[in-house]
Amino acid sequence: MKSKFGSIFKGELKNSLGSIILLLSLVILWDLYLYLRRDSWDITLVFVLSFLPIIFLPFYALVSGFYMLREEWRKKTITHLLSLPVKGIALTSIKLLTIWIETVIFIVVIFIGVIMFSKIALLEPIPNQVLWQLGIILSIISILVAILSQFAYLVGRVFRYGGWLISIWTFLVTGWAIIRYSGLLVPYLSFVPNFQLNGWYLSGIWQYLGDVSALQAIKIHGPTTLAFFLSFFVIFLLGSWILEKYVIVPTGEIKHESE
Repeated sequence: MKSKFGSIFKGELKNSLGSIILLLSLVILWDLYLYLRRDSWDITLVFVLSFLPIIFLPFYALVSGFYMLREEWRKKTITHLLSLPVKGIALTSIKLLTIWIETVIFIVVIFIGVIMFSKIALLEPIPNQVLWQLGIILSIISILVAILSQFAYLVGRVFRYGGWLISIWTFLVTGWAIIRYSGLLVPYLSFVPNFQLNGWYLSGIWQYLGDVSALQAIKIHGPTTLAFFLSFFVIFLLGSWILEKYVIVPTGEIKHESE
């Protein structure tokens, strides 16, 4: 099973190479554009705009969650994958791991630009702790969105007709249900401690320009956070089970990756 997992994972990474190159190119072009505008625009604005590609990360994860699975159906490789001695959870995990790797690469390249512009715009460099925390938060958000989009797509594939409409509604309703009802788990998770994050990226650069009243820390409620994550984990397991047991696979000739 390990060899099959590795083989499938390598195939996913190979297929994602084009997306990675595209993402890197877009971020580099954006940073180059900002660099050329550094003398004509306010340098603080240039620094703030260097963060702009970050807002596309959740959208990219959303699209990738749908697209990676859709390609398996379009190429009819899903029939071959489900015939292998690999569980559904392994297949969905491979997809998520690939999205996570793409996201991390995207974040690293964005942060390289941010660090470059911060040295021009700020009196002091951005604390490394801030970049680490922000990077982790962004990667987690991307994975959660990808889990939800994967689940929605797989639910749509259970039905022979109206799959896309069902997937869209599943995505919206499931997201709403998690936000609305994950709090029911909080009383059972009261043992989880609270924690805090560096609030630098919320207060902007103003604390570095002398604003001592800027927010220094963001307090996170541990039980609520864990309940939220557990809800997504359940959705992930449910989606993997649906993939393994209930999806309608395409009929006809099976197209393998080597073709």
